Amino acid sequence: MSYEELISQLGERYGIEGFASQDGTAALVVDGMKINIVNDEEADSALIYAEIGQPPPDADGKFGSVMLKANHFFLGTAGGTLCQNPDTDAYALMRPVPLMRLEGADAFGAILEDVIAQVENWRLVLAGMREAETAESEQRDEASMFAAGGFMQV
Repeated sequence: MSYEELISQLGERYGIEGFASQDGTAALVVDGMKINIVNDEEADSALIYAEIGQPPPDADGKFGSVMLKANHFFLGTAGGTLCQNPDTDAYALMRPVPLMRLEGADAFGAILEDVIAQVENWRLVLAGMREAETAESEQRDEASMFAAGGFMQV
């Protein structure tokens, strides 16, 4: 199956009229998430790529450590790879899908749905880390306010 055939069949499968590739990339938005399907001609693969979000300001590599552990044998990524975009610093999930072994748009659709579920999951993990960072920051600010003002905390 070629990349163009895959994109055409995928559009038919999900009822997306006019779904097509432009410059080797097809994109769709699912629940506010942009999912890119990129043609990797050299590897004869379709690469599914979606951003998870920006790192929390005070993450200090915590999310990166969690990501690396999840990448180990793909145990926390359903076959994808978690990464950080060097241009934007955004975290992302990507998964290559070899086209020569693909048995049609239904098989690719199942993989795509797995990737979407993983992106949703990792967005929740990142949001949880942001909330934890915010709570820690508020506690630090409160502690420094008491220390700076000479107040005693009881």
